[in-house]
Amino acid sequence: MDIGTRTTNARSIFATSFLAMMLVACGGGNGKTAGTEQSNSLLRAVSSEAEFVTHFKTLYTQNNGNDQVSAAPQASEGAAANDGSSGGYSSTYTLENNVDEFDVLKYDGDFLYIVPTLQQNCCFISQGNQAFASDALVAPQDPQNPASIRILSTSPTIATAQQVTTIPLDDGEYVQGLYVQGDSLISISTSQYYGSYGDVWRDIAPWGQQSLAVKIYNTATIENIQKMWDIRLEGGFVDSRRIGDTLYLLSRHTPYWDNIYYYPASEQEVSANRETLANTTSADIIPNITINEQTRPLFTAQDCLITRDDQTNKYGSPVITSITAVPLSSPGNAQTTCYNEDASGIYMSSSALYISQPTFSSSEGGTRIHKFGLGAGKPAYRGSADVPGHLWGRGQVDFRMSEKGNQLRLVTTRYTGDGDDLRDHQLTILQESNDDLRLEQISTLPNAARPAELGKPNESLYGVRFLDERLYLVSFEQIDPLYVLDLSNPEDPYIAGELEIPGFSDFLHPVNNELLLGLGQSAQNQGLVKLSLFNVADIANPIELATQLLGKDGGWNYSEAQYNRHAFTYLQHPDGSDRFTVPVKSSYNTEQAGYVNENRLYLLEINGKSNSAAASLDLIGDIIASPAPRENWYGGQNRSVIHDDAVYFLSGDYIWSALWTSPDVQTGPQ
Repeated sequence: MDIGTRTTNARSIFATSFLAMMLVACGGGNGKTAGTEQSNSLLRAVSSEAEFVTHFKTLYTQNNGNDQVSAAPQASEGAAANDGSSGGYSSTYTLENNVDEFDVLKYDGDFLYIVPTLQQNCCFISQGNQAFASDALVAPQDPQNPASIRILSTSPTIATAQQVTTIPLDDGEYVQGLYVQGDSLISISTSQYYGSYGDVWRDIAPWGQQSLAVKIYNTATIENIQKMWDIRLEGGFVDSRRIGDTLYLLSRHTPYWDNIYYYPASEQEVSANRETLANTTSADIIPNITINEQTRPLFTAQDCLITRDDQTNKYGSPVITSITAVPLSSPGNAQTTCYNEDASGIYMSSSALYISQPTFSSSEGGTRIHKFGLGAGKPAYRGSADVPGHLWGRGQVDFRMSEKGNQLRLVTTRYTGDGDDLRDHQLTILQESNDDLRLEQISTLPNAARPAELGKPNESLYGVRFLDERLYLVSFEQIDPLYVLDLSNPEDPYIAGELEIPGFSDFLHPVNNELLLGLGQSAQNQGLVKLSLFNVADIANPIELATQLLGKDGGWNYSEAQYNRHAFTYLQHPDGSDRFTVPVKSSYNTEQAGYVNENRLYLLEINGKSNSAAASLDLIGDIIASPAPRENWYGGQNRSVIHDDAVYFLSGDYIWSALWTSPDVQTGPQ
């Protein structure tokens, strides 16, 4: 009961409004109505298969020029946290507790599961106004080392790892990441490149002729791994999360026809599209799902929502965005909700999925948010909102969103056009309306009563972290202000404290309620990665307790953890200390060998955290990944696992390891 299409005449809207109201009320499960003309909901239910087809055809048969390909967002930035630890070993660092995230390295306490680096197509190709996914530019593969998922057994007491088996990959199978759940290994692969959110994500053609695959393997007997489920969806992969037994997949699909104009810019092209689509049915539009070679439609027309038909809401797209819930214990019962607008990024709590997209109704731009409730069955539409400013910029942008109770807190950036102050940052708090499928505004900051800006003039927003009733923000142009916002009264948030220091933090990690860790770049020692430990016990007076500089002085250094939380590993140790690792890639000049590229994993501890005023940030040592047996095509991946005293460092496709107590004695590559 969920996707979008625009009906072509007022009579059909009136005739179907009552049925649409019933469909949404059923799908939402909350008694709200969004199918009536009085509703302010931004999406409404499809009333019939005929309306679904008509709406979709309309999007191809109106002269829009290239309106659908407006400038788009870029990547991501910062919310609340999970250190990723499980018992005596670390696991994938995630944004929210109980919401697992796929990654290229997974660990279950006994085995390391590694996705090969060279498993991605590289590019989208553009010819005129038609952009399409290309198989012409593919990362090269080593014929002596066919693509496969590697599985290594570990011996934590001596910090060694040994390959025990592999799972060969098919030609054209590009694995994006893995999940581990009990004795199941879940792989997600695509037919094309999964890159940063960007301009191409708002395009139409690239989402055509793509496919997404999920394979579920039984690993109970590691020497005899069995593939239990092979699930394939038509469409391009956007993102995924796992909550308990349910795997959530976000995908987008553009139906394919010969001789179609995706962006009709003249009446002749519009007429040609009408002729091409004259006999189109829902089967031509709806993508298929194939489960263990049994194929069926991914959804029905009535499982979809469409953009409401009015003059102020023109964000419908002929690309279908699908949210598929796959119960891992019975994948054949997968259910999907869909709609017909963009999907530029997601944030997921344990109870809801929020999908965001940019809007361009004003010169400052805006962000549209759609909320879907999670639970048994398919995701249920809960409401939408438009907020000023863009959500998607640099870094890990889903950190800019956080759910608390029934409220969504988010931080956006508005571009003012003022050369003296180009950027204004805004906090907005939303909650579900009681009587409609919309998200209503509770408060914003700055506001008339509290006009102080979030950040000084022209400062960009870097690290963002929501933690319960606080929000930490780091902005930067020449200095690094750390702002602490009090959100205890959601109707009146305010800036409670501020600290100015040189440098900036891209990534913020809460150690406890009184200590905050920041990872970014140094301003005084340019080129070095900087770690800062902040005492935030006094919300009005944050203090930088300690710093550590990582990398090669005089060289160029960066950490993948600055923009990818999965590269950061954190584990609370039984002795009361917190252990964590940070990978740093350094390029520097030597007299003997010229420029050298080096991957190091730095081992650090936070000690004395029970007394926030006396806590320390201590460097223990590092593990150096020497050149691997084969070169990585585009730089490789850096991940790590801490298991008791053992540390495993994935650099590219290979593992180096050492004991925490003697990091200079290293084993690898494996």
